Amino acid sequence: MLHNYHTHTPRCNHALGQDREYVEAAVAAGLKTLGFSDHSPYIFPEEAGGYYSSFRMRPEQLSDYVGSVESLKKEFKDRIRIVTGVEIEYYPKCFDRTEAFLKAGGVSYMLLGQHMFGNEFDKGSFHVAGKNPGTIEQYKDYVSLIVNSIKSGKFLYVAHPDIYYFDGPEEVFKEQSARICEASKETNVPLEINLLGYKGRRHYPGRKFLEVAAETGCPMIFGIDAHRPEDILEAKDTEARFREEYKDLGLKIIDEELI
Repeated sequence: MLHNYHTHTPRCNHALGQDREYVEAAVAAGLKTLGFSDHSPYIFPEEAGGYYSSFRMRPEQLSDYVGSVESLKKEFKDRIRIVTGVEIEYYPKCFDRTEAFLKAGGVSYMLLGQHMFGNEFDKGSFHVAGKNPGTIEQYKDYVSLIVNSIKSGKFLYVAHPDIYYFDGPEEVFKEQSARICEASKETNVPLEINLLGYKGRRHYPGRKFLEVAAETGCPMIFGIDAHRPEDILEAKDTEARFREEYKDLGLKIIDEELI
């Protein structure tokens, strides 16, 4: 693994370490590209009633975030390539305004990380990684959002594409997983193999989804999803264990500059 685009900072309130420590870890690990993609600030509408999630940086932190990353980019330019991005959900009610804010603030790329069903602040919204999160129809609606987001051309790749914890009929899971994988193949937008999820033995990346991805032949990319500098240092071993465990699938894994 030479290029990682999935790296967080303490601004999201659940990552540890300083920006510089992530860069130093990436240099030590032999990475050629380090993309910072902390959880994006969001410009929520008035109807949200002042709601703001605790797992993302706030809008007023964006300038410090971009400034810090750009400063490190200049300092380490002879040792590693650094790019500035965010991991963001697609919330139809407020995405366009947020996207404009990010572009104006100097963000170069967006990873789609759809952690929530709904617009987050709406009644009925829920975190999709929880067990038994919703109905079959809600799962299908979630997948439709992912597919449409992939086809929009706005996102560099899809982080943890099978983060939705679905324990319904297997045929529904395979059908909906195929929709995501086919959209990825059609647009050449990669799907992430999330090394943090693999290392923590979470339900993602899961074999059933990976089997569909292998059958479809869609492009996949490793993402460290670093929440500690140590995650970057451990990534080489984590990647090796994943490749050994799933070598029978013949996944189409790319390792190249995306931006």
